[in-house]
Formats: sequence, C-alpha cells, structure tokens
Amino acid sequence: MSVHRFDGVPVVTAEGTVDLRTGPTLARAITAALAPQPADVVIDLSGVGFMAAAGVHVLLDAQHNAGASTRLRVLAPDSLLRIVTITELDQVLAVYPALSAGTCCRAEE
Repeated sequence: MSVHRFDGVPVVTAEGTVDLRTGPTLARAITAALAPQPADVVIDLSGVGFMAAAGVHVLLDAQHNAGASTRLRVLAPDSLLRIVTITELDQVLAVYPALSAGTCCRAEE
C-alpha cells in the first residue's frame, strides 16, 4: 500500500490481493489519508487482481469514515468489476475505471 498525491488529491494505492491479511493495511492507509479531512480521497485498486469480502468491508468502512466532508473515489479495473457490481459497491461508492484529472480527482464545482 502506498499514499501519494495526484493533482493535489491523496491517492491510496493497493496492489495484488485485498483480503483478510492485507485489508487492515489498506484500512490504515485510507484512515491516514482521511485524517486531515481533504475534499477528495482516491482509492486506486487498479493494481489489485483479487478482492475478497474483507476488501469490500474496508471500502464500505472508508465510505462511512469519510463522512459528508470528503468525497471518496474508487478506481476499479475490469478485473474487479464483477465483485463491484455483485456487491453493489457501485451504488454506494463513486467507482471509476482510471485515474485522470477531471474524471475522478477534481472537486465538483
């Protein structure tokens, strides 16, 4: 897990698998990114090949913890679209296919 900034927005990047073993590390990284209450936080899962139910819970907890002041955006590659749609994460979270300025990382005016 890593945290960097893209166009001024904190981006939490995960790679590999998000499961019971790695989920807590992702959760800690997201919590750190949310701590200063930025307008936006992006969770980049484009390097994730598999996400277990534990990963879904991490994302739902992140959405809850973001509150009303922070827009949480999730980048999900095609490989995760099945779990995103089956669990209806796309109904709760803003899900995007790629990281690009103006698409997922700009505050809406």
